[in-house]
Amino acid sequence: MLVLPIALTLGQTPMRPQSPMRPQSSGQGSMDPSQPNPNGGFPDPNLTKTPTQSSKSGRAALDDSTKQIYGPNSTHYFLESDILNAKLVDRNIDTSLHLFQRYLFQEKAYFLTANLGNEGTAVRNVFVKSPSSLGTQLGYNAYIPYAFDSDEVKYYNTKSPFSDIDYSLGGGGQTRLNFSFARNIDSLWNVGLELQRVVADKVLTDAAFKKGDQILLGQWGVLLHSNFRSRNNKYRILGHLNYFDQGTNDQGGVKLTAGQTPTAALNYLDNTAILSNSTSQSNDQFLKFHLYHEFIGFKGLQFFQRFDLETRKVKYRDMDFDMSLADRFYPKTYINYIQAPSVPDSMYNENQWNSYSHQTGIKGVFRKFIYRAHLKQRYWSVYNPMNDAKLDRFENYLGLWLHQSFSDQTDFTAEGEYLLGSDYKLAAQFSSPWFYANFQRTSTSPSIAQNWVHNISYRWKNDFANIQFDVLEGGLTYRSKQFYVKPYVTIQRIGNWVYFDSLANVKQTKEAIGVFRTSVDVGGNFGKFEWGTRFHANTSTGPDIIRMPSFVANANLALNVQYKKLLYLQFGIDLQHQSAYYADAYMPVFQQYHLQDYFQLPAFVQADAYVNLRINRVRLFFKMSNVTQGLLTTNYYAAYLHPAMGNVFGYGVKWLLFD
Repeated sequence: MLVLPIALTLGQTPMRPQSPMRPQSSGQGSMDPSQPNPNGGFPDPNLTKTPTQSSKSGRAALDDSTKQIYGPNSTHYFLESDILNAKLVDRNIDTSLHLFQRYLFQEKAYFLTANLGNEGTAVRNVFVKSPSSLGTQLGYNAYIPYAFDSDEVKYYNTKSPFSDIDYSLGGGGQTRLNFSFARNIDSLWNVGLELQRVVADKVLTDAAFKKGDQILLGQWGVLLHSNFRSRNNKYRILGHLNYFDQGTNDQGGVKLTAGQTPTAALNYLDNTAILSNSTSQSNDQFLKFHLYHEFIGFKGLQFFQRFDLETRKVKYRDMDFDMSLADRFYPKTYINYIQAPSVPDSMYNENQWNSYSHQTGIKGVFRKFIYRAHLKQRYWSVYNPMNDAKLDRFENYLGLWLHQSFSDQTDFTAEGEYLLGSDYKLAAQFSSPWFYANFQRTSTSPSIAQNWVHNISYRWKNDFANIQFDVLEGGLTYRSKQFYVKPYVTIQRIGNWVYFDSLANVKQTKEAIGVFRTSVDVGGNFGKFEWGTRFHANTSTGPDIIRMPSFVANANLALNVQYKKLLYLQFGIDLQHQSAYYADAYMPVFQQYHLQDYFQLPAFVQADAYVNLRINRVRLFFKMSNVTQGLLTTNYYAAYLHPAMGNVFGYGVKWLLFD
């Protein structure tokens, strides 16, 4: 526990330990046919020239042919998983124009997530996914994907101060600003900061909108990170502090007039919101602290520890509950005195979550074999002020991870983790240059949102059985200089699935659900053209309580143009298609998507035209989204009664600074 007070100032590794297991550097230098310019348009670091003259001040004078010493090839980062798995990777800074125009969260996820039509709104997966962690979780996850992910925190090694400025502005006020800064204090110690700001405007009319207040949501994200290693590489420590604050003025979707259908409502740009009095607000705020450190006695026996602290508060308020109840947005009311403190006629839901965990383990490397074993203890508590009640639990875990490399590109990994008396996870994976297969079986506890809710309209306290998840996936890969193809199959079996019905009440089914999905990634380049497509065909068996489209596809075609070795341009088009299905509705009270049987969202095709540019270390994009709307197609719904963003223009800039 003595390491906790110093965690904010310590954290990563500028110098690489000598390990025979460390793979080659990954990043922009990889030969991917979808990225025809491996050097990203930057000067070759091997061609760096030294100054040719000196001035009277003693400083070197630079001429036009002098290349800067510091750049994307002198700055690297790694992830905590690289260190934990004893496979340190020097990851390069991304400088490519490839898919740079995809600036929205949904686009970066290859359109396999959906929201309420605007950036920053509640997120769900298009296809069902197995849980990523064991133990009881809060379950309010609609906004968590926008926050910094602890597993994806970048720990840098910078020879010079490094800054990354990323700004984009799209239609509907979809504005995002990301700023990153990192620098080495010395050759052993690096510190860094990341900031994120997201705002978006309303697309539906409500009382505040009519008065000129168009703000739909705002998000802040702050990440402080650091890493340090000892000079002899025997000790390493890294950690971060992660803050997230999200606020949304919930609108509930389009309020249909008498006799109006959802399809007819798409013809209007001034639709009224269901929650039209502008009195409904969601807020999700957390602060997380994470620390990892390790001591290497010798390669075969190393010691590591992880510490995690989290405090989180999730709130929802509707100060016109009676009106929303009359509009059937909420299903019923229990008793009149369950109200927000000092506020009459209101819906109020709040959860105060706290958790602490520590993990202690050993690991080691024996030639091409790596092992890791750990003991983990976790305590969590949640308090609901509406009934002045608290739940808590102390959990003990055991875990084992094994990895065998047969060559640089062929390996096998197996792992297991067990929450004593409850959850477990078993997984295995084999990968090679031409074939991969993985299997995972999990048994996880239902979340707090699924087991315990108490407010004026929703109330339950369940003891649901563990949710069972089996996943088998495998595929083939073929790659040449100008073409690649990757067909793969995913098979899922789900037991004891917990879902929210058409009234947003929680239920659990005992019937098994089967999911079978075939997919293929195919693309390449030809001359100055590059292209890529991704297809998914999905079907399921069992009760119809996991709604997914039968077919999802997206494609990209781009023309690369270079002008006088200075300006790189990319002209292209993005295509997205999704088949018709009964997509879920959204209930903001507890951040859950739920079933609806009223309207089948029609199939749609969206086309986005764009231009990407790169001048030295600055990249820009200009993009017209949904260009065919009003010409060949109409708009569509991103979720039930939530229209997608229409024909809008967006642009963005990303600027890398290395001094």
